[in-house]
Amino acid sequence: MPSWETTRLATAIGTSCFVAGFAYWFSGIVMTPDYPETRGYPIEGVAPVDLAAAQREWPTGAEQPGERATMIGYIRNIDKAVPPALPASAAAAAIAAPADLGTLLASADAARGQRAAQACAACHSLEAGGPNRVGPTLWAIVGRPVARQPGFAYSPALTATGGQWTYEALDHFLAGPARAVPGTKMSFAGLRNPRDRANLLAYLATIGAKPLPFPAPAPAPAVAKPVPTAAISAPITGQRAAP
Repeated sequence: MPSWETTRLATAIGTSCFVAGFAYWFSGIVMTPDYPETRGYPIEGVAPVDLAAAQREWPTGAEQPGERATMIGYIRNIDKAVPPALPASAAAAAIAAPADLGTLLASADAARGQRAAQACAACHSLEAGGPNRVGPTLWAIVGRPVARQPGFAYSPALTATGGQWTYEALDHFLAGPARAVPGTKMSFAGLRNPRDRANLLAYLATIGAKPLPFPAPAPAPAVAKPVPTAAISAPITGQRAAP
């Protein structure tokens, strides 16, 4: 084989490995799943498998002798799995309304948001005095007027939006830029998880000379108190009781 063909083949293999490694690293930044800590559903007659641990340890979770066969047998019988019964409190929490932005920001993790912001760094600078790149610099983005960063050519759609980048405006935009502002040049698909957006906003609040305070959490909904039976059965004052 000529040397130039060997060089071309080695370059192609090296490039493929680099692209695969970069895709794996980038997907780990964009997607940060929270795996459950509980074991899988019980299946009668089948050895239990901790699917949550298997997901966390993939692809090294079936290296011990017999583990692969046990997992295959479990998956083949997954249709017989019995979901655990949720307690009343957990069932009520499952159907509860999603938390508001103020509540999410109050418990947000800025460190996680900083890791998520590494994906933003592909198109935006995050440091003080950083230049505009594919997108405008994100330094001091919280509270800044929308589409007013000097030296950057915004889309007409975003320019016409007006207003300021409040926490609420950023949260709405980051959930889906193309849905929030049709015609925007930003091709980012968005962060669908409200908790991930809150973490990112908590980090963005730290990269600025004068961070804005978080919005206050919404008050907890009032719980209706049961009316005493005696009050219901008692006659109304000023009226004669029925004979």
